[in-house]
Amino acid sequence: MPPRLSVIVLAYNRTQYLTTGVASALHQTLPRDQYEILVFKNFENEWIDSYLAAHGVRTLTSEPSARPRTMRTVLEEAKGDVLCFLDDDDLYLPEKLEAVDREFSRDPTLGYYHNGFQVVDEELRPFASAPFPQTRERLVIPAADPHTRSLPRNVLRLGYNTSSVSIRRGWLDPFLPYFETREAELSDAMDLTTALLSGWTFLADPRVLTQYRYHDSWTNVLQYTPESVGRVAEWDTLNLRLLDMIANLAVGTTLAPLVDEDRDYVRFHKSIFVEEETWRPRLSDVARFLASGVRQWYLAPFYLTPLHLLARYSHPSAQRTYFRLADVYRRYSFRRPAGS
Repeated sequence: MPPRLSVIVLAYNRTQYLTTGVASALHQTLPRDQYEILVFKNFENEWIDSYLAAHGVRTLTSEPSARPRTMRTVLEEAKGDVLCFLDDDDLYLPEKLEAVDREFSRDPTLGYYHNGFQVVDEELRPFASAPFPQTRERLVIPAADPHTRSLPRNVLRLGYNTSSVSIRRGWLDPFLPYFETREAELSDAMDLTTALLSGWTFLADPRVLTQYRYHDSWTNVLQYTPESVGRVAEWDTLNLRLLDMIANLAVGTTLAPLVDEDRDYVRFHKSIFVEEETWRPRLSDVARFLASGVRQWYLAPFYLTPLHLLARYSHPSAQRTYFRLADVYRRYSFRRPAGS
């Protein structure tokens, strides 16, 4: 009998956290015969490979220069009806898979489930507060036609952290060609938006079932430094291509205006670092961007707009200002529990 759940562990150019992440998936309250673990990685390591084999973990190793998986490969290899993703540097809490299994068993229309997460540092010490989007109450968007169903304005911020995402494979097939692109193959945004466009039930649950490890790496975008301008610009370029693809998929649906707002945000952000002849905002673009910030209670438009204007005259000055703001934001947003 095939397992009900497949845990998909993703490791790309990084070895130091993988066995800890896999161990957290092995030590679950859900019986081990009800789920499988597959590790997709792009490196070989004798000790890690021996550990995975000894614990019955299936491993698929790609070329060193390649990304460790595509969604099509995951569907070909995974046996479970529900896919639970885990980045190599994150961890599951012991009751994670049992809770996921219960939610998907309870509702056969459930296509996408996102659980709450705790932000921890390199040594797994928790932060009392951290500026990552989380839902504070259980949010269910029932299955419905994506052209008409009502979506909360902040729904695109409720898919943050791949390790909190579990999906039912049934709705994925029509979207597989889009997951093959460089921009979308490892994107939690693509997982979220295609799930919403599929029309299946969406559930954001505040219950904390994952530990999200915050550390200095390529994917932790708050760790900006003046030396990383090129990386920031590349990241924004990839995000814009992805959002353009999603916007084309979302034409005529209730998701379309929310995607447009996200594109505005990324365009303004990128313009601080890269001057593009192909995009210069008009007054109406600025007004729409500021209005979206008011609607979503989102402060970013109110500091990105003046920085964009400054960047038109002096890129280094705008970038220095941005990084100083980011440093202040980090300092006051990440707080330790009292007494730690």
